[in-house]
Amino acid sequence: MIDDAGGWSVVYKTSSYSIKAMYQRLLGPYEKFRWRRLIWQNKASPKSLFIAWVAIWGRLPTLDRLLRWKVVDSNICPLCSNQPESIQHLFFECGYSAAIWSYVLRSLQFTRTVGKFDYEMTWMMKAAKRTGDRFKLLITYFDECIYGVWLQRNAKVFTGSCRSPHEMLKDIKFRVACRATDSQQQLLLD
Repeated sequence: MIDDAGGWSVVYKTSSYSIKAMYQRLLGPYEKFRWRRLIWQNKASPKSLFIAWVAIWGRLPTLDRLLRWKVVDSNICPLCSNQPESIQHLFFECGYSAAIWSYVLRSLQFTRTVGKFDYEMTWMMKAAKRTGDRFKLLITYFDECIYGVWLQRNAKVFTGSCRSPHEMLKDIKFRVACRATDSQQQLLLD
């Protein structure tokens, strides 16, 4: 296997073996996911990170996907009852999630309107490259918002009730505050 990878000289760096070099040599170049910072360098809860990761991959079982699989008869969004439910709609076109995300943006002093999921992803990937407490909080909020909206969507589907965007926002803000550093908590108080 070492010979297939180009010999020992390829995987030795400064007279020590490099697993990373061997891995890259065996597998070749690989694509770095542009959105990786939204998941891996984030203080959001593990559940939030997982749901955000599944949403980013477009694999959440939203009603549009369930309709294609012939599991449900309707794909109307349970939160707003206006549009077909999809990842694009649920995060952040739906009035429910747009109200939450709009408040988050305002509270962190970002003066812009809420866009579609793809726009928000692109904007968040740029924001994730920035340093500073405000941007770190924003990334945590992003994943916690996705998780919170998904929880309320499921509550509406399975129990017929969900909390108001204002109530949900309190929960999201609490989850973010619990994981924030002292300096980040100061930003949350302002």
